[in-house]
Amino acid sequence: MSFIMEVAKNSGSVMEVGPILSAMWRNKLGAALIALQIAVTLAVVVNVLFIINGRIDKINRPVGSDTENIFSLQTVLLSENLNMENVMRDDLERIRNLPGVQAAISLLTYLQSGSARAETYRAVPEINDDMEIFTNINYTDEFGLAALGVELIEGRFFRADEIQFITVNFNGIPPKVVVTESLGRKFFPDGNIAGRTIYYDVQGAPVQIIGVISDVATGWIARDDDFLVDSRYYFMLHPYVIYKDRAIYLVRTEPGLLASIMPEVEASLLASDPNRLIQSVYTQQEILDRSYANDHATMVILSVVMVLMVIITGLGIVGLASFSVSQRTRQIGTRRALGARKRDILRYFFIENILLTTMGVVLGGVLTYVVNYVLSTEFGGDKLDFSYYPSGVLILYVLGLVAVFGPARRASMIAPAIATRTV
Repeated sequence: MSFIMEVAKNSGSVMEVGPILSAMWRNKLGAALIALQIAVTLAVVVNVLFIINGRIDKINRPVGSDTENIFSLQTVLLSENLNMENVMRDDLERIRNLPGVQAAISLLTYLQSGSARAETYRAVPEINDDMEIFTNINYTDEFGLAALGVELIEGRFFRADEIQFITVNFNGIPPKVVVTESLGRKFFPDGNIAGRTIYYDVQGAPVQIIGVISDVATGWIARDDDFLVDSRYYFMLHPYVIYKDRAIYLVRTEPGLLASIMPEVEASLLASDPNRLIQSVYTQQEILDRSYANDHATMVILSVVMVLMVIITGLGIVGLASFSVSQRTRQIGTRRALGARKRDILRYFFIENILLTTMGVVLGGVLTYVVNYVLSTEFGGDKLDFSYYPSGVLILYVLGLVAVFGPARRASMIAPAIATRTV
């Protein structure tokens, strides 16, 4: 059925799908290419949305500590013949006495920085590889609970008389430790964790758990290695303050005072010893951002790719519709002469685009699955949650209608007199 016959038959009524498909068939190559482009774009959009949402969930993993009010710094002492234990005691006292500081402690490594010390413990004295638990350890003194901003769930925290100042080469095993709730329940699923004994690595040295705190994220919170996934909150505190020619201090401030307290802490430390370096000063949020830097970069790159694909597809739809209008100018004028209203012309191109988009999204559903299958099997990605598919389909339908509106509007503006022209 020719386009003109279809126009005459359906003028002023709801357009039939058959004649539109017939018109599309006459330009089947262009329609097929746009449908394929829509399918590819849908596969990209759905998988990118899924990946980005996964990265957002990953970045928003709870860390347990009072991130908004914590910062850390490293100080390097250049003066010789210093009593490092006395220097660190003085440093911590100075920091704690500053107005607006809630607590301060010395750490072994920065929290959640990606660099962490790990040891293995088990709940039985006998060596048993199946029961070895990979654990992130850090050091603290009696102020650790307040400095981290965590809750004591069971037992007690360290007392001042239990804190040891140790050197870098110290190889002892702490008689008492504090663990996170997740780690404690991994050791003892039946509960009642405080007061029970665990055993250190191959040495089998007994260590008593004296307290259980709310979960604190490990140094590898941002990593997704298979053997680390289950241990993201396996965190343990030892009652140590380690001294050498440098120290890492963690400071927790009163809410809202972080930015103002940071330079005051630096100034106070420099006042006690001008011959020192203050370096690696980071808020806890900055440390987390650095840990998740690859995830942030992935999100940006994928977002750019997705936007570019959508733009290119939109331009393709505009191009096909514009070509269609230019090829049908006289036919459209004929229809207008037969009484078709502007909205009838608009409706025609909208329905044509909807049919084209439908073909694309059907094919795109298959491509979406294929792309995700390759990503999950070859690169270890997660299997797609197909609840994202409707969102991708909606984006493509809206894109198609927006893209076709301009050419469709130009078509609706064609005057009936164009049908009488011979050239």
